[in-house]
Amino acid sequence: MKKLSRLSLTTAILLAGTSQAALALEANVFADRLVDTSRVMGVAFTYGSATAEGDTVTITDFTIAIPGEDDVEIPGDVVFTGVVETAEGGFTVERAAIADIEYTDEDEGITFNLVDIAAEGLELPAEVNVDSMVDIGFNLYDRIAAGPLSVSDAQGEEMFAIELMEITVDEPAEDGGIRSAYQVTGIHADLTNIDEPDVQEMFEALELTALNASMSGSGTWWPETGEGTIEDASLVIDNIGSIATSVAVEGYTEELYTELMKLNLKMAEIAEADIEIDDDQMMELSEAMMAPMAELKLVNASLRYDDNSLFMKVLDFIGAEQGVDGETFKAGLQFMVPMALAEVENAAFKTMVTNAVNSFIEDPQNFTISVEPDAPIAFSEFEALEDEIEADPFILVERLNVQITANQ
Repeated sequence: MKKLSRLSLTTAILLAGTSQAALALEANVFADRLVDTSRVMGVAFTYGSATAEGDTVTITDFTIAIPGEDDVEIPGDVVFTGVVETAEGGFTVERAAIADIEYTDEDEGITFNLVDIAAEGLELPAEVNVDSMVDIGFNLYDRIAAGPLSVSDAQGEEMFAIELMEITVDEPAEDGGIRSAYQVTGIHADLTNIDEPDVQEMFEALELTALNASMSGSGTWWPETGEGTIEDASLVIDNIGSIATSVAVEGYTEELYTELMKLNLKMAEIAEADIEIDDDQMMELSEAMMAPMAELKLVNASLRYDDNSLFMKVLDFIGAEQGVDGETFKAGLQFMVPMALAEVENAAFKTMVTNAVNSFIEDPQNFTISVEPDAPIAFSEFEALEDEIEADPFILVERLNVQITANQ
């Protein structure tokens, strides 16, 4: 019995050692896969060690390399929970999180705090290669979020804050569309800390001591057709107004996306190799990344401003500098619009702009500029028409079918 007990104990110890070795190996395999996957997204990083306990993998000394810049060390550990290896050899992760960030600039006395930094629904492929680039890009995560963020001065007074920053990616819809969205809520800025007399004078006239705002937007990509949209990417400033943009394009194919991922990979390789690049080289890389986008075709686009008291406050401010009230200045402004357009030869365009601008001045609700060409136009065509457009800007107005409206 004693011999059996010793044998059992020895076996248990060996099995425990083997189990721990397997877990360590799986942790390193997971961490290495994360390195390879991130490179495709243009992010190069190294790590010190990776350990596993149950379905939790902890990576230490997580350092991001950026071309032409100093490496960025992530404070604390990066912890991945709910890690599961798939039958194909990939990994799924319920949540990844890093420690809260607190940094103080000793020279300026400014303190930066960012908490609750996490990603959810991560997925790492079994193999990282060119063929899997599209899947990697849009299956990498379901949600990334961080916040609140706070920036305080040397006295501990909050100067700037954001409640939440969030990006989400949905599962493909029945029509193949992949939808992503972002939101930044609870933006708050204390304007009293700006030590510029002229600026403070303007803020007082506009009755502003702080800005409270939010940002949001969404987009959908149909890889099979190459269609893409950005829907209502907006900035809303409370008691001021809002700006919203929408765009639709064609030609954003899987092939184009793959080419962009290849450029991301090149950027990561440069960072990993610690190759020093100057501003001109960085500009060349940026231009190389933008070049494939030139063949995208613009289907339509719009820019809309909704006023929430800002316009009249600005008229009151400008009018006061000229010795008149806002209403008087507004009447003069309406009279000036036709004069400003006197040299415009396109009568229809002149009438459209005059009517829209004067309608908005009279009753400032909203103002929209939109383009909807008869057929989608490649962005490369604008460059080809550069000389003609410089000679006659209205070529662009006609090509794009520019529409200007107010209060609709």
